[in-house]
Amino acid sequence: MKALGRKGHFMDTGISEFLLVFQTVVQWIAIILSASSGVYDARRNGLDYFGALVIAVIVAVGGGTLRDILLGRYPLFWLQDPIYLISILIVGVIGIILVPISKGSLITENTVHNDLFNAVVSLMFGTSGSFALIDAISLGMWAYLGTFYALTSGIPPLIAPVMGVITASFGGVLRDVFFVKIPELFRPGQFYALASFAGAAAYTVCWTFMIPYPTGFLACIIITFLVRMISVRYNITSF
Repeated sequence: MKALGRKGHFMDTGISEFLLVFQTVVQWIAIILSASSGVYDARRNGLDYFGALVIAVIVAVGGGTLRDILLGRYPLFWLQDPIYLISILIVGVIGIILVPISKGSLITENTVHNDLFNAVVSLMFGTSGSFALIDAISLGMWAYLGTFYALTSGIPPLIAPVMGVITASFGGVLRDVFFVKIPELFRPGQFYALASFAGAAAYTVCWTFMIPYPTGFLACIIITFLVRMISVRYNITSF
């Protein structure tokens, strides 16, 4: 059996089904990583259990929801399969139990830290930062997913990386809105949107030139990760 692929090319149905499962797994992992980061930030910013769960949901599905709305993909991805929301709630509950609530003033993203995690990050990158590795990996995954869905929806390659940035970044924007502060994405700081754009652009190039799968996926993840972590390691900031 053959199924019609992009640009009129045919691909084996088995491969098509594999890619569908692959996208689902990548999206699920990205959601778990984002939810863990969201609930951690929420607890360290003084939110109670309900607020932490809300922030975990917003960070995990915010960018993907906006992506689906802009692309006209309904129902929204997290409404199609309960595993996403269930996973977020499980991660949220675990985070609430493990992360003590901060009683002090609000803590910015750059000052939040976890001793054990920062020890690992410092050893590898010589820096301290909350969930730096988790953020970088999930950022690459969301950039890939946003760009992939944009291209498969017929969005021109010049525009598709923008959808990758939106998917990767706007969960954090919504989080900061709930924290009642100017979103970190819009302030001078270490590369975040730029990192996701670099990865998304790399995937778009691979897609355009029909480079065999999964080269594009790996390029997106690796480039996003490197740009993000280099900016953190050497404190390279936007201006």
